[in-house]
Amino acid sequence: MMGMKGLVIVSAVMLPIILSACSDSSDRRPSEVVANPCVGVETTSSRLFLQQVSSDSAIVKWRGDASELCFGSDPSKLQHLVDAQETAGEHKEALLSGLSPDTRYYYSIGAAATAPEGQFFNSSPLSGKLPKDGNTRIWLVGDSGTGGDDEREAHEGEAAAVRDGMLTFVEQSGGEAVDLFIMLGDNAYEVGSDLNYQQAVFETYPSILKTTPLWPTIGNHEMGAGQLDLCAYVEIPCGNSFLFHGGVSTSAEPEQWIEEEGAAPTLMPYLDIFTLPTAAEVGGVASGTEQYYSFDYANVHIVSLDSQLTARDEQQRATMRQWLIDDLASNTLDWTVVIFHHPPYSKGANHDSDQTENNPIDRPMWDMRNEFVPIFEQYGVDVVYSGHSHSYERSYYLRGHLGTSDTFSAAQHAELIDGDPTRPSLGQGDHRYAQLSPSSGGINDRVVYSVAGNSGKADSNSGATKPEQWLRHAAHIRQEADSLEDKRHGLAVIGSVIIDAGEHELRANFIDHNGTVLDHFIITR
Repeated sequence: MMGMKGLVIVSAVMLPIILSACSDSSDRRPSEVVANPCVGVETTSSRLFLQQVSSDSAIVKWRGDASELCFGSDPSKLQHLVDAQETAGEHKEALLSGLSPDTRYYYSIGAAATAPEGQFFNSSPLSGKLPKDGNTRIWLVGDSGTGGDDEREAHEGEAAAVRDGMLTFVEQSGGEAVDLFIMLGDNAYEVGSDLNYQQAVFETYPSILKTTPLWPTIGNHEMGAGQLDLCAYVEIPCGNSFLFHGGVSTSAEPEQWIEEEGAAPTLMPYLDIFTLPTAAEVGGVASGTEQYYSFDYANVHIVSLDSQLTARDEQQRATMRQWLIDDLASNTLDWTVVIFHHPPYSKGANHDSDQTENNPIDRPMWDMRNEFVPIFEQYGVDVVYSGHSHSYERSYYLRGHLGTSDTFSAAQHAELIDGDPTRPSLGQGDHRYAQLSPSSGGINDRVVYSVAGNSGKADSNSGATKPEQWLRHAAHIRQEADSLEDKRHGLAVIGSVIIDAGEHELRANFIDHNGTVLDHFIITR
């Protein structure tokens, strides 16, 4: 299991006013201020991003020549100097400590006394407290990694268009910026290499990453490339049917990451790039690994599970499951969001949750549904987000559905309007979902599951799923924005999700690349 990779970070040097050395305070000379140590020059970085932003600390991470950082609450007068430590992947990291909650801080890379425009972040509120604007705003993207060379020709500009659609929505809905940036896996196609990450993440979202903490989860395309047996998936004459392909690893060990055919196994770049909490540094319960973790932000508790590596080994999966129980049992915040890559319910073109029990690549979809869904229901998870399928799908307010799509019963598994099994609630208008579900006896045991693997591309026809079943999982709502008369249970368009979590209401919007809301639901508490 991976921890902080031996990270040693020097804390900020605070600069109090130094008084005269006279022992008699009545004889002291006027106070003298020590010279500002921030006398460097802003240095260009090839990647610059924020990690583990809490109410009293934050990590700024970059790749470049600078070895110092200055920060402060006044962009024209930065006074706090931090030495950075070089860490794995040729990154520099600086820990900014002694922060005040819910406060804006500006920073410079290279220890300049003035912060460049657009280089700032807000520390989080104290755990359980709302931000000053009364709302926690979270942006989620899934399978967004098409900005790299490996996918650029086929999907030129699609991830950037989704980004711009989110920014359009923000501008048109009052200008409230996002507080957290979450990636649902397959963050950098095709193999999750350092170069893939540079292009698909750091060159696609540079302005957002300078101001907004990034929290990722692991997808199958973080795992390099491997041998794909085509005979197991398509009807062709078998023989020499193996194809070296990205995203097909079924290993439970991060050391099995392989970028090129014949290359020696190495550590996956994901674990070098990100610095994720292993010891509950930002709330939650310590996981002891960067592969799965949790954290608190204001009134929201967020859990990132590892459905790609840990989930593939029975013993490791059991350890993660017990950690999840311990973590959720200790959580007291208003809202709980869980993220992982492989969706428990999907009829996507490239992945079908009904065809996973004996499918080694997609087996985690089966295990996450059968072993983790009951925990989500028992311990009050509100929403679950995954990627993997390149489409948008959103469930009813579910409880107890562990089988395949043909076993779904609205009467048994969905929240109903007036108890009518022909009218499962959509969570909209006058029929918003109640966190303490009346039909469950006032218990928080229902969950909305969403697939949002369409932030870099959207599949427009069926593949793994039969054409007549594509985007028609029975547990998912019919989408009014779909062009067909009978409406598919999902949307084959690119987009992303914004969650707004207030004191009494959580609203989730699916936003297309134009900034238009195509689906939403509301949970009240």
